[in-house]
Amino acid sequence: MIVDDEKIIRDGIARVLPWKEMGIGEVYTAASGLEALEIVEKKPVDVMVADIQMAEMDGLTLVEKVNQINPDMRIIMLTGYDNFEYVQKCCKMEVHDYLLKPVDEVELEETIRRQVEAIRTREVNARKQRVLSRARGTEEQLKIEYAMQKLLEKKQEDVQWILDEYRIGKEQPMQAAIIAPVVTGSESWSKHYELLNLSIKNACIEMFDFNREGITFEDARKNIVVVLFNGDEFEESVQRVETLNAYLKEEYGICQQVLLGNEVEGLEQIYISYDDAYLLHEENVGNGEIRQSAKSQLRLKLFYEIYNELKKAIESNIGDYEKANHALESFCKAVQAYNLSCSLMKKICFELASGIYFTLLMTTNDGADSNLNEFATVLQGCERKDVAEITRTFVSKLLLPGEEKVHEVVARAKSYIKQHLEEDISVTQLAQQFYVAPSYFSKLFKKNTGEGCNNYIIRKRMEKAQSLLSSTNMKTGKIADLCGYKDVNYFSLAFKKYSGQSPLEYRENTQHK
Repeated sequence: MIVDDEKIIRDGIARVLPWKEMGIGEVYTAASGLEALEIVEKKPVDVMVADIQMAEMDGLTLVEKVNQINPDMRIIMLTGYDNFEYVQKCCKMEVHDYLLKPVDEVELEETIRRQVEAIRTREVNARKQRVLSRARGTEEQLKIEYAMQKLLEKKQEDVQWILDEYRIGKEQPMQAAIIAPVVTGSESWSKHYELLNLSIKNACIEMFDFNREGITFEDARKNIVVVLFNGDEFEESVQRVETLNAYLKEEYGICQQVLLGNEVEGLEQIYISYDDAYLLHEENVGNGEIRQSAKSQLRLKLFYEIYNELKKAIESNIGDYEKANHALESFCKAVQAYNLSCSLMKKICFELASGIYFTLLMTTNDGADSNLNEFATVLQGCERKDVAEITRTFVSKLLLPGEEKVHEVVARAKSYIKQHLEEDISVTQLAQQFYVAPSYFSKLFKKNTGEGCNNYIIRKRMEKAQSLLSSTNMKTGKIADLCGYKDVNYFSLAFKKYSGQSPLEYRENTQHK
């Protein structure tokens, strides 16, 4: 909303800026503070640009009243006077920026873009918090569970709110993955299946829902189901499930049976993919095996067969530029022809380039001048249509004739865990903090401490809980909260698995000794 009693200024601002490009859909104008207040009471205004000096109601009074109606609004004030007193008042009233008239068009556009970005950041953080709270079993998760179960039964009619929440379209490609833990032979988990199921569901929510890559819920049979979103911007579904499996195996010592249905278009068709996946239950699925339909398997199987042949052809002809480059051209055509996701294309291309780079070093002691890090950076930032060409250029140039600080990372992670036990801590969050994949971080942690990171977090929380139970009369709910558990039932299940006793039993046995 633009508020200025000079028509030429407010109309000029409204016409001159590229609003849609900046992410703004509606622009309102008001000739006075009173008119502006009427708009704010009726319309969802996110950003306001207002003059300080106006008749009827000055800009600062307007800001004061607007803050009472919508305290989240981002406010930019304009004035023809470079007056320190005005600036000081603006700061006290939480005005987000202050510009002098005549306003420079470029400066105003940049200022508004900053406000839009701040709003987006706020929304992303709020959504992340909602997703994290879902992992604690809130009403929002129950609402998702109910809606998704109805979709599987073909009884859910209104799906728009789910599409809006995950920012996906009605024809978004997706597929269902049914995930079931295999606890055969695992005495540790066989008696605590409910806790294990909760832990796996929470891991899926953090890995997929948190990043808007999927929807996690339980079906009517109490199986964990993840609806995986597909498309150029996502890794192949099999890769993402493999990443999940590697993490769960590292942290919980279990294998997964994962059944992948065929890809469908749109949430309303997800029951078809789910039914496809569930039919695979009738087959004898091995421990830790990922099963998918023959149709889905065949495409990637054919591609990898071609990829391995071409990679071998390039590496075996390092000294023959013409043959190696011919194989490279065939590789680039195959990458594009098999309609791989953008992330898989980048992964395959980097794997090829780095393999050739190190083959060169081993066989000819050449290639050290080529910068793999720079290639990786360029590859990461490019669009799907440019991946093959960038790779062809880098590898073609290569073919022309002519102890990590692991201990420090783990030490920092342990220190962070100790200081934040009462907060939401997960291996995924820690891995992101140190810029590594969750499964890789888990391996580093286990290698240096002898136990999985998740187990370490749980042990530290249980040790703290034991200390509080034995030395205080604090209520179990409060102790659970101080140990990072917002769900008392989840805390009790975890505590019993760890100590063999419920929190109340442990308190009675320790305090009466």
